[in-house]
Amino acid sequence: MSGMITTLRQPVVLRLWLAHTASAIATGMLPTALTLAVLDRHDGFTVLGLVLGTRTLGFVAGSLPAGVIADRYPRAAVLALSSVIRAAGAAIVAIFVDLPIVAPCTAVFLAGAGEGLFRSAYQALIGELVAERHRQAANAATTLSLRVCLVGGPTAAVGLYAASGRTTSLLLAAGLWLLAAALATRIGGARPDPTRTPRGVVAEFAEGLAEARRHRWFLAGLGALAVWLALGEAAKYLMLPVIGRERFGGDWLIAASLGAYSAGAIVGALLMSRWRPRRPGIPAMIMLGSYGLVPLTLAHAQHAWVIIACCAVGGTGIEIFNIPWFTAIQREVPQHLQARVSSVDFLVSYGISPLGLAALPAVIDAAGGPVVLTTCGVLVIAAAVVTLAVPGMTTFTDRRASTACGPAPTPAHGSRQINQTDRHQATTDE
Repeated sequence: MSGMITTLRQPVVLRLWLAHTASAIATGMLPTALTLAVLDRHDGFTVLGLVLGTRTLGFVAGSLPAGVIADRYPRAAVLALSSVIRAAGAAIVAIFVDLPIVAPCTAVFLAGAGEGLFRSAYQALIGELVAERHRQAANAATTLSLRVCLVGGPTAAVGLYAASGRTTSLLLAAGLWLLAAALATRIGGARPDPTRTPRGVVAEFAEGLAEARRHRWFLAGLGALAVWLALGEAAKYLMLPVIGRERFGGDWLIAASLGAYSAGAIVGALLMSRWRPRRPGIPAMIMLGSYGLVPLTLAHAQHAWVIIACCAVGGTGIEIFNIPWFTAIQREVPQHLQARVSSVDFLVSYGISPLGLAALPAVIDAAGGPVVLTTCGVLVIAAAVVTLAVPGMTTFTDRRASTACGPAPTPAHGSRQINQTDRHQATTDE
């Protein structure tokens, strides 16, 4: 972990990471706290799906303008604003959960929209504040805290619910987001270019799409990621409960498999904090494709440990993909477009997953679980491996796009000092 620790010794980067960690704990708590709070209502089970679906809808709606907003305004301020929005949403749900369902749905929609805004701004801030040689370690530290918080957050929410009732965990989540907002106000970052004339939201979003299209490795990787989400991840969540009960006699397989996935992801984050392969796209795409083993073992494995082991491999694989992927976006995309390209990434990621969850049950009913799971596994592997034939995929670079990079915005004083110092040190080391 020495690479992460060295990176986090920079005060501005540490505040950014702490803001993300506080936000990640709250993000991990919210779905569980929300489920418990809504189920306390007399019609809780009926409306639970609507409330949780509204959160996802809010994330997608927030991600649409998020890139434009985070590229147009100071990103640290956007980070703070998004955290305040989510804090307000969680607090409203805690206080007014017994109001007509439109009230918690509206509040949860705000929480989801704030999350969409936060993620694009955060990824762009890593590219803005962290010198290039430290970015992979910073992204690994981000992933590590996120994975730990996504396990610890739900556990904390359940414990608080048992000890103090339904509102405590929601109010704590709101407090954590306010803490993230307070930390974000002390981050600094680039100032808006005073000579830049803002255009319409649609035109600026289209500019981000045009930039994304210039990077062939980005389009290919995004396509493979879409298959991973719609077929691999969706198949796992749909069929783990079914396979656990029918083949292994209980629900314990769900907890064991998801726990193994999280443990594998933590291992992947630790590995990528130090390992910088010369051609990062090769291990990234091979390990992304390794997730196809999960639906394949769900279809055919007769021993539970095989499924659990493949979930652990899949967790490691997604971080061997994610961390160099985010680092490449921060390196290859001009700084003033990074939030928009990141928002395209998140839009596809979160937009595709519900489609798989909605479509696969009908396909499984028609063709049978083993056939569909086998097909999903093969397609996940093939979609990832075939991208390696795309020019620039093995290195996550595209010479064709390099000439299109424009000048980066002028950073704030604190940000400039950190980057100049690090670049000078990197030159000295070399």
